[in-house]
Amino acid sequence: MTRTVLITGCSSGFGKAAATKFHDHGWNVVATMRDTHDWDGGSSDHLLTHALDVTDPASIRSAFDAGVDRFGSLDAVVNVAGIGLFSVFETTTDETVRSVFETNLFGPIEIMRVAIPHLREHGGGRIVNLTSASSVVPEPLMGIYNASKAALDNLTETLRLELSPLNIVLKLIEPGFVPTTRLVEKAQANAPMLTIVPPEYEAYVNQRMGFFSSEFPVELATPQDVADAILASVNDETGQLRWVVGADQAERMHMRHETSEAEYNAWTWRQFGLDSGSIAWDAQRRSGEVLAPAALD
Repeated sequence: MTRTVLITGCSSGFGKAAATKFHDHGWNVVATMRDTHDWDGGSSDHLLTHALDVTDPASIRSAFDAGVDRFGSLDAVVNVAGIGLFSVFETTTDETVRSVFETNLFGPIEIMRVAIPHLREHGGGRIVNLTSASSVVPEPLMGIYNASKAALDNLTETLRLELSPLNIVLKLIEPGFVPTTRLVEKAQANAPMLTIVPPEYEAYVNQRMGFFSSEFPVELATPQDVADAILASVNDETGQLRWVVGADQAERMHMRHETSEAEYNAWTWRQFGLDSGSIAWDAQRRSGEVLAPAALD
């Protein structure tokens, strides 16, 4: 019997790549997005495009109902839809914070609440949640985004145990930086509307923005690599929870989990600290006025 997957965020990037990958491997695909006019991935008897806004519970239920009406049942649900945010924490508005969490955390929560009863009634299934490299090693100037993804990461690891008696298997996909998704460029374009950069932060903001446009020392992942990982996770029978995608993310996982706290701490300063040419910054660090970030995870 042909299996069926519902995927969110299919208008572009990871979601579109995943929908195409599953379809090419013989699955029925419910490809959802806020506006179905954004879909340009073709059509077939095994593909249903449907509007779904993860911040709108009614649209979530409508998409699930449409998928079941078309294909009979769902075997897997993949949470891809999300938004990025590159901003100074101090000046990020409450409205912006809530918007990020509504999309990146509460949206997938609502998706799972709708998916779980359906999967349980049909003997089980798979839920795959896409988080981020930043849920393991948080990057500066992305604190709100990091927090939303880290919360989903933690929740997924918790629910894989809680839902195991129902034969519902959860998986996590943790991509590194994927430049072709244009996440940072989009965030930068929206930044004037989202936050103010005080003069005290300007040098560091410029440094971090320059990092994303610089040449990386390792080969970065593509949306197709992420789609491959999503498909592999759905087919996996080994009990593996996390799929790390990208050499940069592999390095982060190694530093976070396979080195000492002192080594990890020193590495984060080298990776994310203000350039050592800043005399004021170095002076503050030596005096103890600036503290290294607390380790997470």
